Parts: sequence; structure tokens; C-alpha cells
Amino acid sequence: MFENAQRFAERPALLRRVDGSWDVMTWSEYAAAVRRAGEALIASGVDVGDRVAIFSYNTPEWVIFDVAAMAIGAVSVGVYFSSSAEEVAEILDQSRSRVVLVGSPAQAAKIREEAHPALDLIVDAAGDGDHGLSWDAFLSRSGEAPSGSFDERLARLAPNDPATLMFTAAGTGGSIGAVLTHDNLVAASAAAVEQFNPSPDDRVLSYLPLSHIAEQMFTIHIPAHAGFPVAFAQSIGRVRVDLLDISPTIFFSVPLVWSGFERAIRGQIAELTGVRARVADWSMRACRADIAKRNVGERRSWFGRWAVALARRLFVDRVKRAAGLGDVSLAFSGAASADPSTLEFFAGLDLLIREVYGLTEATGPSVITREGATRFGSVGLPFPGIDVALAADGEILLRGRPIFAGYLDDPEATRRALRDGWLHTGDLGAIGTDGLLTITGRKKDIVITNGGKNVCPQALERLLRLDDAIADAVVVGDGYDQLGVLVSTNGGRDREEALVRAEAAVAHVNQRFARAEQIRRIGLLPRPLTVEAGERTEDGVVVRSVVVERFADAVRDLYR
Repeated sequence: MFENAQRFAERPALLRRVDGSWDVMTWSEYAAAVRRAGEALIASGVDVGDRVAIFSYNTPEWVIFDVAAMAIGAVSVGVYFSSSAEEVAEILDQSRSRVVLVGSPAQAAKIREEAHPALDLIVDAAGDGDHGLSWDAFLSRSGEAPSGSFDERLARLAPNDPATLMFTAAGTGGSIGAVLTHDNLVAASAAAVEQFNPSPDDRVLSYLPLSHIAEQMFTIHIPAHAGFPVAFAQSIGRVRVDLLDISPTIFFSVPLVWSGFERAIRGQIAELTGVRARVADWSMRACRADIAKRNVGERRSWFGRWAVALARRLFVDRVKRAAGLGDVSLAFSGAASADPSTLEFFAGLDLLIREVYGLTEATGPSVITREGATRFGSVGLPFPGIDVALAADGEILLRGRPIFAGYLDDPEATRRALRDGWLHTGDLGAIGTDGLLTITGRKKDIVITNGGKNVCPQALERLLRLDDAIADAVVVGDGYDQLGVLVSTNGGRDREEALVRAEAAVAHVNQRFARAEQIRRIGLLPRPLTVEAGERTEDGVVVRSVVVERFADAVRDLYR
């Protein structure tokens, strides 16, 4: 990043919409802001190895604070921006964060400084200091840092020093902090740059939670290597508007968002009639056939290339421009498995969406589909520097420089995850004769929605079972847009009464979780779960895969 301040001094680095126009921070201004924030952290007593948290939607301050913390040897801790007060408290206490940056009064209201012994300072990025030290007042502390202290800290950084702490669902019954080193971050982002060769002329829109490693890669680390600018969406609800303004060349999203684009575009196409409808159909067939050849590395005929060029001119480019995707040359889907039919649909718009497989513990992207090696439904081939293998039971194993250092204060969980140099992912897979990896299932007990949210179902289920009316509670939602739960109730309640009790229990428990982790759909099991049926282990633990398979119709009914 500091090199970019020299190479691209006056080129845009960070963009934010202010009063209807985009405010631009150049690379030289970005570097100066990071230096100033780093000095302010030093002046605030933050030492090497201390943790500082960020609880905010994506903003330039998020990135500046994060990079500044890492530059002085501190460890940044991202908090999901819609986390509940209970979840924020848990992360602040587990990480023992000294400072927290908040992005709004509502977020600040979820933190009581006196309740967290390690917490010394709340910085209010958006306000005037009513909820902590204002951003400007915080930066003004930079003048109190000892002369040369920032450069001394920066020079002392070592590759294996902790850089960031990310809380993730690891199938252990709750969130756990994964420690990523500076070398992890450099290796992962350098591999992405080597694979796709982005340039300073590219641009991205930052809108997915920066508490996740995938968004940090596209917003912070890959731009630091390649030198391209990042624009920050005003909010999740304004992404479509900001896409039209920015027209990114690189776009990363999750299956939920891609399927939303698909529904909107399909609706527009369905309204076409006559010649326009026939042109749309022909154009999409031409593009789909062309991408099918590109996916397997087949030579494209002159006629095929001509057909795609005409399809773009007649239909495809207009549709993509209307969606804000007209300039996208690199499109990615990750965090959850994409629906192959969605990938096929966008192929008809001459947009090859590359599916990415990775974990927080692997610093994000590890396996990806690419031109010449793509089969929809698979996740492709390893990134440079990543080895992939399968254990005897089909579990996916990863090895390479991006693999994390371990879990915070949990040597047993670290030992289970890291064995003989391999990361045991908890995911099951198969490698085809073409060498492409396909995800086939999951060993670890987590639920991943198609919005990419990893949820520890055990925490929700444990709280639900505290209600004396509930005998069993099994959280579902893998691959769906919302979490659901199947419950059985105690006593001889009829169906209507059982649903009322279950709904009340769910409403009470939901208050403790972020919106993306809340249960939105409720169904009743026809009977309690039993050991004899294989739905529980001998010690009473629910076998989720068995329950989901046995009551598949009930799960499908939840999402109709």
C-alpha cells in the first residue's frame, strides 16, 4: 500500500459517495491517513499484539483503521456489522480488544465500555463524539505519538506475526477466532493477482461484510498488490444504484445476490415479445455455446466469435449495463455453493462467473474455476501455492502458505484443524477425472446460507431447548436464503398450539443474534428424534445430516 502511494500517488484509491457525488481519496492520501491512524493508535496506548475491533459497515475508515492497526503490529478484529449486542460483547471479550471503531450510533449503543475490562476506547467514525471519541479527535492524537514510532513498528513486522483475527463458525458450537498472519494475507492476495492479473485500471465495489476474509481480499489486500481503486457502497440496500455509478470491472458476490440479479433479468426478458424475444433467445444461446467452449479450452470458431460479437451488440451488453455489470471482466461467486443453473444463465449473458472455494482458515480463496478448466457444479483447481488432497473419508485437505496459524486460545481446536501440515476443512469433496474439485457435503456441523453466512446451529438449538415446551430443535437452511428450524414439542399439544409455542421461543432467541443468523421459518417434526432411528448419537447429540435427509419433505415445505 505504501509503495502504491509512490507509484500511483494521484490515482484514486478509495471512493465514497457524499451528497450525490463520489469523494475520491488518492493513494498518497490513503497512505497518509493510515500513517496518521497508526500514530493515533500508538498514542492511545495500543501495543504490539494488542487487538482492536471494527464494528461498522464498509467505509474508508474501516479500511484505514484496519491497515493502520496491522502496520503498527496490532491485530485487527472485524465484527459483522449487524451483530447483536450479545454477539459484539462475546467477540470483544474473547479477543480482549483494547479499542473499537464503531460506524453508527446504533452500533455504538450495543457496546457498554465499562462491561469489557480490556476495552479502553470507543472511536465513533460517523458521529461527533457523542458515542465515543470522534474520528477527527482520534486522528488528532497522532501528534502525541513518539517521533518515528510508526516507522519503527512497521519495520519490526515479521511474516509470521498475527495480522488479523477473524471469528468464524468452525463446528465447535460457537464462534471461534482464527488467527491470520501477515504472510497468510500476502500469500493469498499475491496468488489471486498471479492467477488473474488485475491492473490499476480495474475497479471494485465494496459492499459485502468486511468482517469476512473474502471481502477483505477484494477490498484491502488485492488492491494493495494491484493498485486499483475501491468504491464503498452506501449500504446493502443501495448496491444496485452504486453499481450503475461505478460499473466495476471486478465483481465478487455470493449466490444469494447472483440469484437476485438472475430473477430481475429473467423478469425483464419475460416481458419481451416478437422479434425482441427471438433476438434475446438467439443471443443467449450464442453466448452460452461460446462460454461452453471456453470452459473446456476448445478452439472457438470464427463464426462463433462473430455470433457473440453480434449478440453483445444486439442484446447482451445492454442488459448487463442496465444491471451495472456492463464492464465486468472478472466475476466471482463464493462463500457458498452456486446453483449451476444460475451460472448457466449468466453464461448466456457472456458473463463467466468463476466459483471460488475457500475458508477463513485458508485466508479465503483456495480453489477456483477458470477459463479452460470449468465445469459448472465443480469449484475448479487450486490457486498457485495451494495443495489439495482428500482424506480417506473424502474430507478436503488444504496445504500452503495461506493456511492460518491456529485458533485463538484454543489449542485443542487448532490440533483438530491442523494435522501433519494439512488443514482439515470439515468439507467433503470429490476430484473428477478432469482434476476439478466438487463439494459433496460437510463433516463439520455448520449451516451455510446462500448469502454466505456460516452459522453455528448448536447455539440456536441450545437456547431453543431451554424452553420447556421444546423437545427437539434442528436448525436447517444450507443453501437457502434464510434459516429455518424443525421442532418437536413436549406434551400433548395440538399442531396449532405447538406452532404458537415454537414461534414464541424462536422470537425470544432471535433477539440474541444478528439478522443473518436469525430463524425465519418454523416447521414441526412429526415425532421426537430417537437414537434407534439414527437421528441421535448414544450421548444424545442430533445427527443433522440424518435428520435433514429423513425429513427432507419437511425442510422443502419450509421454503415453499
